[in-house]
Amino acid sequence: MHENVTHPHIAVPVLSVGHRARPVTATALWTSVAGAGVFTAFAYVTTQVRVVRAGSPWQGDPYDMVVTFTIFFVPMLGALGPVRALLCRRGEPVPLYRVEQILRAALVCTLLVAATVATDWVAVAARADRELWNSGTPWLIGSLVPLTGVVVAGLLLHRRAVRLLPRTSGGSRRQVGGDWLGDVVPLVNALARHSSAARGLAARRGLGDAVDFIRHHFTVFAAAAALGAGLLVATGLAVGEGWQGSLLFAVETTVFAGGTFAFLEVCNSVLRLTAPRTVSGARRAARIGATAGAAVLPLSLALRDAVWRALGLGGQVDSIGRWAVVTLAGALLTGAIAFGVAMIGTTQ
Repeated sequence: MHENVTHPHIAVPVLSVGHRARPVTATALWTSVAGAGVFTAFAYVTTQVRVVRAGSPWQGDPYDMVVTFTIFFVPMLGALGPVRALLCRRGEPVPLYRVEQILRAALVCTLLVAATVATDWVAVAARADRELWNSGTPWLIGSLVPLTGVVVAGLLLHRRAVRLLPRTSGGSRRQVGGDWLGDVVPLVNALARHSSAARGLAARRGLGDAVDFIRHHFTVFAAAAALGAGLLVATGLAVGEGWQGSLLFAVETTVFAGGTFAFLEVCNSVLRLTAPRTVSGARRAARIGATAGAAVLPLSLALRDAVWRALGLGGQVDSIGRWAVVTLAGALLTGAIAFGVAMIGTTQ
């Protein structure tokens, strides 16, 4: 048994050397990483190379909005697993929680790729932007086939790996153990053997305290990182497509920042980036409402024309001001409903 990184006095289950789940888990992880790499190259070429994008069935919203986010998140998640796997030595027992969390990150990465591939297939089936299809379109559609195969293989391998993992007493797999941040210090120490930068970081005092500070203020750091990502993406769009005004820049920044914040908050809950902390009912409800509203921002923007028509206001949203109104209204309404439902749940 190993010690719990977050609570050192608690022993946690381990995956023993030679356990049959270990090779399957490694295969599932590396299949997910390979899928992330293939997808990233595919998404970049089909969205950023204009000659290729010109005949793409999924070049417009709402299809394009999906890949706008996944092309950013998939490489990030694809890199997390292998980095943390550096602590999983072949000849040593591995804490079970670490294996489960790495596998879960690989699954989320594969599911993001699957969601994008499914969206692209929907665009093909719907014959989206049919008038723009050209001689390269059949090749684009055909390229979805091997990517779909990689996704299916990744999901099947993940399922097999999870089934082979040992269960705790009672047949459950409770999250007993540490979190992703808890592995930062040992990972830096491991990398210090090969990297001068890591040696310098490991030699600094207070690294563990900094990790704890981030753990206790994760939502603030997530919001700051999301804002930075939103500004980066909006700036890239302004440079690549030309400056089209401050309002559009603000809308794009808000939408991508909101989607990124929601993604980080959901990942924190699903992947256990930080160990869960007990918070008051009002604070918990506020966080749920903010996350829900932020998650709806990109969805509202992608479905703006459908919402506009459903409200009987015309065929499409034809101005940046209306873009902003529809997008923000949908997010605020969703956030308010989520907050209210969460508050009702805490009082019952």
